[in-house]
Amino acid sequence: MTIRIETVETPSLGDRSYLATDGELAVVVDPQRDIDRVLDLVDKLGVRVTHVLETHVHNDYVTGGLELAQRTGAAYVLPADSGVGFDHVSARDGQLIESGRMRLQVLHTPGTPTTTSAMPSRLTMDRCKGSSPAGRCSTRRWAAPT
Repeated sequence: MTIRIETVETPSLGDRSYLATDGELAVVVDPQRDIDRVLDLVDKLGVRVTHVLETHVHNDYVTGGLELAQRTGAAYVLPADSGVGFDHVSARDGQLIESGRMRLQVLHTPGTPTTTSAMPSRLTMDRCKGSSPAGRCSTRRWAAPT
């Protein structure tokens, strides 16, 4: 089993959202306000969203993250210093977030924008957590573009 990464792009805004899945569970990164395309993709792939992540608090567009998390029952993950007033999971540098066989590592990368902390995630899938025989373990990595 491998990690499948799907890109939901809005060229007119120069914007991208990402859905990563192990085939059963999914994590959505930086969902756009129009979450219908993400929900359609979730239905098409037959997966369940466990986490919705924002790489940073977006001052340049309105996010669909909170609504997507509420509609799917997923955890809404934001950088620890985001300063928002609604329920969310605060993620700190080095923290691991697990979704099925996928693991995401939070990496603090300040500077985009300067008033918040960007949180690109390194996504790995540990094939040893599934049914792979001992000694045949491998990890695939994906770094979210900033």
